Amino acid sequence: MNIPFLDFILIAARIGGMVFTAPILGSRNFPIPAKIGLIFFTSLTLFPMISTDLVVDVTNNYQFIFLLINELLTGVFMGLVMTVYFGFIYFAGDLIDRDLGFAMVNVVNPLDESQIAITSNLFYIFATMIFLQLDLHHELIAALVTSFEKIKLGTIFFSVPSFGILLDIVAESFVLGFQIAAPFVIAVLIANIILGLLSKAMPGMNIFILGMPFKIFFGFLLFIILMPYLYGIFAEILDDGFKYLLRFFNLF
Repeated sequence: MNIPFLDFILIAARIGGMVFTAPILGSRNFPIPAKIGLIFFTSLTLFPMISTDLVVDVTNNYQFIFLLINELLTGVFMGLVMTVYFGFIYFAGDLIDRDLGFAMVNVVNPLDESQIAITSNLFYIFATMIFLQLDLHHELIAALVTSFEKIKLGTIFFSVPSFGILLDIVAESFVLGFQIAAPFVIAVLIANIILGLLSKAMPGMNIFILGMPFKIFFGFLLFIILMPYLYGIFAEILDDGFKYLLRFFNLF
């Protein structure tokens, strides 16, 4: 039979799966009571707008548990799509720090409290501010609302080849990360060539003591030059990530 309360729980399960795994919303800095409140009131708002003819056999607990896990996985996958897409930030930061000599120093990632490179943390904060300033968190909630139109309650998540989307996102994240880090990699390469020429011209110069601050100076100079352009680059990349959610919806 169709029981509205069970439908409400399934709606909340999908929303909860996305909220706890999506970027920004899924961060550990975002208080758990606030996440629960967001899930509850979003579910309460969407419940009258979602039409469903899902029939649940109340005498069979396994059927409802399966539906609950299915909706939870659908929401988790939607959040993972955006979170994995954010991986370009960490890859670019790791490449830059390895060349500038900062790879030996790590800081705590505010998203999951893991250890990440200094530049990765800077890019994460920068991307977070852009994400919120462009109201992309509203776009994320709007995509969640759209998901109930494209993916009806009870639709089996395992029946679609959705994990190919994650592989495409990982591949694009590597490409984007390398493109962002490329100017710094090239600048450090030029700095190393200059240091090599200096060591040949002046063999008595201690190239190891001079090399580290020289590469850091090149890196900071490039940061100053590129910072006005990074806003537009990050904004375009973050907005482009929603195409993968659309691909996921089109699988159903």
